[in-house]
Amino acid sequence: MIKLFILAKRRLVSSLGYKLKRSLRKPVKPLFINFIATFMCNSRCIMCDIWRKYDKGSDRFKKGVTDELTLSDISAFLKRDKDFLSDLKSIGFTGGEAFLRKDIVEIIRAVRSELPWVDAGVQTNGLLPDLIKERMRDILKFYPNFKIAVSLDGIGDTHNEVRGVKDAYDKALTTIRYAKELGIGGITCGMTLTPVNFNKIREVAKQVEALGCEFSCFLAENCEYFGNPDEKKQFTDEQLRVIAGQLKDFEYHYFMDNLRRQITGESNRALPCYSGYTSYVIDPYGDVHPCILRNEVFGNIKDMAFRDMVIGRQAWELRNKLNGCKCWCECEVSSSAIVAPWDVARWILKSRNKMAILKSLNKKTLLGRL
Repeated sequence: MIKLFILAKRRLVSSLGYKLKRSLRKPVKPLFINFIATFMCNSRCIMCDIWRKYDKGSDRFKKGVTDELTLSDISAFLKRDKDFLSDLKSIGFTGGEAFLRKDIVEIIRAVRSELPWVDAGVQTNGLLPDLIKERMRDILKFYPNFKIAVSLDGIGDTHNEVRGVKDAYDKALTTIRYAKELGIGGITCGMTLTPVNFNKIREVAKQVEALGCEFSCFLAENCEYFGNPDEKKQFTDEQLRVIAGQLKDFEYHYFMDNLRRQITGESNRALPCYSGYTSYVIDPYGDVHPCILRNEVFGNIKDMAFRDMVIGRQAWELRNKLNGCKCWCECEVSSSAIVAPWDVARWILKSRNKMAILKSLNKKTLLGRL
């Protein structure tokens, strides 16, 4: 618990510096990068159309696998921008399905070689457990603190229906088992809420806890990244009421408790958005975005240095568009909450369940993940 308070004090102090620098439009080095390794995907999820992006019959998405960054492109970026990335804390690889890239091990090796202090992990659907096991084993040889997150959207047929793949549930569990056998700690399981599984939060959380993993859940999103920007919101008022009711079990969890509060109208987002300032998204083609929900681009890592594209007037005009953002997307909220923990502190002070919150935060701190 002492470590938690020391870390919290440091975060609160550093947050003042970031707030001041942003108000003065002073650039800072990035802390977090979400790297979309590929749009290739072997899921057929009901809430996401990434898997359609490379359909031969699609006339909407003009780029393909051959347009994605090569290993050489990524290595050159890491070497060239190593100094500007010197404050980077973590790189999360996602997709599509990141493990479908044949060179994903070498990409992560390049990160380890150029930025050895950075945490790295892969988000996966777990549909290729034997291939994933082989690649996890290879990565762990040079990256012992490597992390993994496996999507789990229901129990049995519910998960299969959401993922659109027969036996998806059994394959995901096998991937989790393999990861634990290999000694990977702090495995997370994220549940994307849809009209198919909105009332299954408690049972999935119980299963994830039984697996010895960390659970979180979030609403399905509509945006260009997921290939569904024109779709309408997916939940009825009654479904949202059920979701909010089940989220009462997670008053100790900052993201999920505030998701509940926003659904019920108890509160609106007060957390400032630092996406596009301390965190960025790099897509498979090298375009740099402020977050996964925005299609605007700062520039491309193949064409110019990272620092040059994020410090100019055009970059600040893009950031101004994010002022007052009210989204509640977990990966973006998490990175902003680490940079600006005042809202987390306020939430703790107002909570009736302070001890449960502190125990949860202390556990994450001991795992090195706060």
